[in-house]
Amino acid sequence: FSQKNYPEEPKKFSFEYPFKIFYTGAHGDANALNVIVDAARLLINLPIKIIFVGDGPEKQKLIEYSNGLKNISFQDSVPKKDIPNLLKDAHAIILTLKGVKLFSYGVSPNKLYDAYAIGRPVITNVPGDINDEVNDNRLGFTAESDNPQDLFEAIKKLFFTNRSERILMSNRARKLAETIYSREKIIYKYNCLLNELIN
Repeated sequence: FSQKNYPEEPKKFSFEYPFKIFYTGAHGDANALNVIVDAARLLINLPIKIIFVGDGPEKQKLIEYSNGLKNISFQDSVPKKDIPNLLKDAHAIILTLKGVKLFSYGVSPNKLYDAYAIGRPVITNVPGDINDEVNDNRLGFTAESDNPQDLFEAIKKLFFTNRSERILMSNRARKLAETIYSREKIIYKYNCLLNELIN
């Protein structure tokens, strides 16, 4: 993984060539995407675009709720196999969940591992293991759940992080995907464990 895997960008972001943050996945109540919309209201003076990709019971409400915001767009769902190609233009990936205590124990959203696999900085507001992992590995910035102001601050921090540091975040994310979350390695460890139990 190297700089060439991170998207091209202008010397200075503008409303014509904005900093692109992607959310991919379900648009449901648990995803708390209204918090992203509220954060986007605070971001209107910065050249940042948030792109929601996916579907769900809250999508139409979110479209209505974000009416008039030019820094948000909505796209249809895409097949899982097309996600890497879709995210190649992303400067960052965002992940939110409602502030439910259960989510701080071992929740593992696919979109997080998509971000790691493609190598992109992460913005997340999921307390517990996920925020800790992002902070401990310096993969992006985190916020409190259900707190648009705090999410706005996290997005702003990443936007003002220089490109070279964002590339390092991307590299660290990709390394985590390869060393910790590699399907082959997980299957191998699981197989070893089963063999130990059998024997």
